[in-house]
Amino acid sequence: MSDIVISGYHGFANSGDEALLYAILTTLRKAKPDLDVTVLSKVPEETAIEYGVNSIYRYKFRKIRKEMKKAKMLLFGGGSLLQDVTSSKSLLYYLAVIKLAQKYGIKTMLYANGIGPITKKINRCLVARILNKVDVITLRDDKSDEELKSLGVTKPKIVITADPAFTIDTDVKLSGKFYTKRAGVPDGEKLVAVSVRDFKTAPSDFDIRLAKMCDYMYKKHNVSPLFIPMQYPEDTSISRRVMEKMEHKSYIINRELSVAEMFSVLSETELVIGMRLHSLIYATTLEIPAMAIVYDPKISAFMDSLNQPDWLNVENFNTEMSFEIIDKIMNTREERRNLLKQTNAQLKKKAEENAAYAIDLLNQM
Repeated sequence: MSDIVISGYHGFANSGDEALLYAILTTLRKAKPDLDVTVLSKVPEETAIEYGVNSIYRYKFRKIRKEMKKAKMLLFGGGSLLQDVTSSKSLLYYLAVIKLAQKYGIKTMLYANGIGPITKKINRCLVARILNKVDVITLRDDKSDEELKSLGVTKPKIVITADPAFTIDTDVKLSGKFYTKRAGVPDGEKLVAVSVRDFKTAPSDFDIRLAKMCDYMYKKHNVSPLFIPMQYPEDTSISRRVMEKMEHKSYIINRELSVAEMFSVLSETELVIGMRLHSLIYATTLEIPAMAIVYDPKISAFMDSLNQPDWLNVENFNTEMSFEIIDKIMNTREERRNLLKQTNAQLKKKAEENAAYAIDLLNQM
């Protein structure tokens, strides 16, 4: 019998979501070493081996039901899972998992979630109805709290904490140079990490604009772009299109990286240009200055929360403005690193609260 069933976007080779699972398990096990956990995953065999957990294929509801009947608690998250901008299909799947846990009377917790946007009226009603029966909700940002209030979710205990990834130990034990050398980076070359993704509202010439920005970084600041797909291999196509349009040579990490490997590679860079949220969270935890390309409000909300509003929207990405932001960041790197060090200490403390709420809820069983 599992103590906790964990549901999230696991087993999809998305570095951010794997980092969340890694962080959640690490902090929970620190509080309760003998914890028995089952994770719902797209690749249950791989997840079981990687994290030392039981794992069930996320769409086998017969097995999930059987596990829910025996479990004590559903831990849902983290990440921005409850939204319908990508599609209503994924939202309905996650709501079904939460509803199933409620049906079998086990405790339910939303763990450091980002909420929304939820745009369709029927979806908003469903989310409110189901979340008002959850036991505890912890959120990773103020915007999510505002979204819950607008939905009319008021009954559970709601606390704003921080993303679980901030609890990850960033004492890099692996050498990122092993992976940069495999990517063809010569010794001594300064790097800027670039993590981009395809997005439907991006301009048709988005790759050309990014290529100009990357060439500018080399010409003005002598840093070479190292493209790092956060979701492998999906993010490699846009990365290679940008690389093909550049004048200067660039590099790519052409493999899936574990959480530890990702940290080791990023630790070799001077700056991070990121679209996916966890590329920016990784940069923050490593005290590396970053510029964001915003495709979702969660990205701009995160950057603003750091008092570093260095971002541009993907829809109207302005190349000349990107030059200005890069100049500003590169000219104030040391000052920014010092500020990030202070911010990290605060965010880590807030992120650790998620596990405390989870263990407290589990102990009520």
